Amino acid sequence: MDFEEIIKHLGDFGCYQKRLYYLLCFVSSSCAIQVLLTVFTFGIPEYRCTHPDLKNGTFYEKGVNESSSEFEYENKIYQQCTISTRSTNNTSLENVTECDEWVYDESVFQSTIISQMDLVCEKTIWKSHAQMLLAVGQLIGCALVGPLSDRFGRKNTLCTFLICLMVTTISVVLSPNIVAILTFYFFIGTAITGTFTPAFILGMELVGPSKRSLTGCIINYFWSFGSIVLAGMAYFIRNWKYLQLSLAVPNIFLLSYFWFIDESPRWLISKGRYKEAEKIIQKAATVNKVVIPEGVLKKNVEVTNNENQSVTKMFTSWTLVKRTVIIYINWAACSLTFYGVALHASSLSGNLFLNFFLISAVELPGFIICNVLIDRLGRRILYCSSMMFCGLSLIMTTLPILFADESFNWTVTLLAVLGKLGITAAFANLWIYTSELFPTVVRNSGVGSSSMMARLAATSSPYVANIGLMIPGAIGKAAPMIIFGITSIIAGLLALLLPETKDRLLPETIEDVEQFTKLNMQLENTRLKEDTHSGNTTNHM
Repeated sequence: MDFEEIIKHLGDFGCYQKRLYYLLCFVSSSCAIQVLLTVFTFGIPEYRCTHPDLKNGTFYEKGVNESSSEFEYENKIYQQCTISTRSTNNTSLENVTECDEWVYDESVFQSTIISQMDLVCEKTIWKSHAQMLLAVGQLIGCALVGPLSDRFGRKNTLCTFLICLMVTTISVVLSPNIVAILTFYFFIGTAITGTFTPAFILGMELVGPSKRSLTGCIINYFWSFGSIVLAGMAYFIRNWKYLQLSLAVPNIFLLSYFWFIDESPRWLISKGRYKEAEKIIQKAATVNKVVIPEGVLKKNVEVTNNENQSVTKMFTSWTLVKRTVIIYINWAACSLTFYGVALHASSLSGNLFLNFFLISAVELPGFIICNVLIDRLGRRILYCSSMMFCGLSLIMTTLPILFADESFNWTVTLLAVLGKLGITAAFANLWIYTSELFPTVVRNSGVGSSSMMARLAATSSPYVANIGLMIPGAIGKAAPMIIFGITSIIAGLLALLLPETKDRLLPETIEDVEQFTKLNMQLENTRLKEDTHSGNTTNHM
């Protein structure tokens, strides 16, 4: 039973495939929400020490400066982390002691994990720890989900991790301390990858060759949609527990996949479970209003030994080694910048919710730019241009941060949004570019290991994005954008060393890689000769 032949009769993207595919796309929205939710649940409000007699007071008490995190009461200055006594001549502060009780500004957040558990001063690093453990969980999920989905099936793996996602995202609200919260965030990260990956694979395996690039792009739009929904929900729900629950409980509806989603016929055929595959194929044919010839379903296909080879095989060719290193660096740079800029939204000046909305919404035109231009400009030129555009935009944010007053804060947000536009287009391009650069026999291992590099880099993005928590002032605000910008530019320049793959012969084996440039140059010369001959013929006519 050959599914490629079956899909010709079934249709590349019929009603049956559309129904299942768009259901699966909602997983992408849910995963995006959970990946970025820490921007708000771990939001750090303005805070200062409080006097025991003023525990129920408001953040803005009449004091030294009502616009700062500083308050004077009974000749004592209550600052963010210390309590000081003003000297008799009012020229210095004496008897500086650390405080253990704080009052929080509730104008932006009514309640966050930070304010509820007093994770302030030197404890603000717990925010970065939480975001890092979420990324580590995703990294572990990458290692688990492939073997599990290949052994137990796409649907079973998806539904199992959906249960994990539902349980962990709700349980985090009931956590009694920060250690329990961080533990749940690790498992949330694992569940995110465990749901997104099999949903993506299942959706791609349902469609025919002509629609695979389209479906690979549409799921990215749902990711952006999830980020936009998060911005709106966070704006209206300022209590972290209510926000967490309101975005976790809807995952219960995804459990309907047990009944509405079928297993991948491709996977069933690969496992020799032909009767189950035939039942699903006939169901799809009925929905698509087509007839699958009996001979196609009963046809026996000889299984050829064309399995993917181990990732270690990529290091047996020097040309492939150089290419792999450059690809790994670019995946790491894209991931670091893509997630880092989103996490850094809380540190930008201006309205946090508007900033996050703009940084999320700009992903949509980023994906569209990639879809429209990738076959016109080519993979390498579009990718390098996107990375350079991103890097320059982010580096330029340092100019208004360091040298301009607050009236120019809008330019920082604008440049950060443009940087996110560039990195989004680059990241979308990189998935396609990478799959074409690796030879067929190690393509799955190459793309999979590249994704692992991205996840590994994502574990450090929270610490870079939150540098401002450790380095106060303009330098702390500018440093993350400088790091993201320089990283993007270096990676983009390195990508110029990679070959173009648009309209080129793709390598099938590792041996083909060594001949890749030569073969494609021959093909290009042949095409040029044909074009010249065609032009000469036209002139003679």
